[in-house]
Amino acid sequence: MKKFPLIAFFLLMLTNIAAFGQPGVPVLKPEEILKSNDSFYNYIGLYFFKLTQDIVPYDAAKKAISKRVFFQKLTTGNYLPLKLSSADGKLYYQLYKVNSAAGKKQLTYIQSFATIFLDHYNRQGKLFPAFSFTDINGNKYDNTNTKGKTVVLKCWYIGCGRCEEEMPELNAIVAKYKDRKDVLFVSLAFDTQPKLQAFLKRKQFNYQVVAEQRAFITKTLHINAFPTHFIINKNGTIVAVVDNPDEIEYALEHKI
Repeated sequence: MKKFPLIAFFLLMLTNIAAFGQPGVPVLKPEEILKSNDSFYNYIGLYFFKLTQDIVPYDAAKKAISKRVFFQKLTTGNYLPLKLSSADGKLYYQLYKVNSAAGKKQLTYIQSFATIFLDHYNRQGKLFPAFSFTDINGNKYDNTNTKGKTVVLKCWYIGCGRCEEEMPELNAIVAKYKDRKDVLFVSLAFDTQPKLQAFLKRKQFNYQVVAEQRAFITKTLHINAFPTHFIINKNGTIVAVVDNPDEIEYALEHKI
């Protein structure tokens, strides 16, 4: 059997090392994603909302760009974020420019969420505003007594379908961290204390609940999409703003 030249072997190894972990081809071709509403929303459910995690973004020419620029491009309504295959477990995404009118109609969904994602991303690294809350059980929370603790803060209101649907998953996260005295789960609601107390008799929600916070949520935090969750580190800095339990868990595991 002919021996493989040593220099060729090393060149092959170097090539493999260089290629390992680099982004590959899209996990699904754009035309497959956009061929129907079903295929589009299936793709969205599997991959789109992972964009709030730690991704490696590329433009349409597969040139590395910042996450902020990536989101800015998506807010134009002209691009589809393609999830790329990889061997290292990282999340690689590439922009794909959509030119067809039919495809652009579907991208209005991405555009609307990308606007929210960009807003959330721009909040990271900033101090959470000064606050002083008293929950419906009389517990007080402010910038002083929460220092040195991680605060998971939910903004919601009674009647918000998604806000209520996610509560069992949020309760599971609370249970997971029940022995962590340095992690607080607090929620700010629009509603009055009597309404919240009545609600909590029929719906289990294991966060501490603060009533009548519409003004703080809308005027101080400038939040108008619900639910919205802030993860605030021990120094009072916002490390993530997300809208679902999976992203809360990711932030608690990777950003705190």
